[in-house]
Amino acid sequence: MQHRRAGKLAVAWLLALLALTLAACGGGGSAPSTATLTPRPTATRTPTTTPAPLPSETPPPEPGATPEPTAQPLGSAQVIRSAGTSSMTVTLTFDAGADAGYTSQILDTLAANGIVAAFGITGAWAEDNPDLLRRIVNEGHALINHTYDHSSFTGLSTTRPPLSQAARWEQLDRTEAIVQQIAGASTLPYFRPPYGDYDDSVNADVGARGYRYNVMWAIDSFGWYGYEAPRIIEKVMNEVSPGAIVIMHVGSASQDGPALQRVIDSLEQRGYSFVPLTAIAPR
Repeated sequence: MQHRRAGKLAVAWLLALLALTLAACGGGGSAPSTATLTPRPTATRTPTTTPAPLPSETPPPEPGATPEPTAQPLGSAQVIRSAGTSSMTVTLTFDAGADAGYTSQILDTLAANGIVAAFGITGAWAEDNPDLLRRIVNEGHALINHTYDHSSFTGLSTTRPPLSQAARWEQLDRTEAIVQQIAGASTLPYFRPPYGDYDDSVNADVGARGYRYNVMWAIDSFGWYGYEAPRIIEKVMNEVSPGAIVIMHVGSASQDGPALQRVIDSLEQRGYSFVPLTAIAPR
């Protein structure tokens, strides 16, 4: 009985050994293999790179982008409204195109405070007020060509057609000749457009005549609009900023002359001093 059981064990052991041998030799046996297969490595391709194009000097704007504004054409007048400074300074300017008004009072006030200003003079006003023009020049104030008869160069404020280049030049040249004849002075290189009306063509036309600066303003006192002195002072003080150019008027319809001393006092109390136009826009 023990011999028969031992024989069966021996046969079973031999059969198992035979199966393992066939599997190891790849002999097609059905016994599963316990070996771990390692996948064959695949080749790695190095990507080819295309060199980026060199940037152009002025790349085109992106779709929908707003291009940067272009500079004024060479020779055009430069528009100035302030000194472009952080210094606590102000430049006073006065337009003279109607009557003599408060011109003498304004000059007295400026002299008493040691302030040099600038006056926008029309040729017609200069003809009507030669003594005042000479006083303005003799006391060291700058002159601004304000045209001969205060015609709008663009017609914007007068609803008239714009003046031609020849007509604009005639306005400038006539005023300059009158100022030179009466006071031996020049309005160059300063121009101020009547009503503040100007465009690129105006800047180009006056620039071609030697007027390098279109003298605008940062603060309008609104004396010409009928503001009384207290309101003029309030408006100037509400709008003042470092380097600002202030426009006022000499005519009797404006209270700028009576308000001037209090404007000066208020500005000085706030820490402002006064610089001439020639300091911020050299001749």
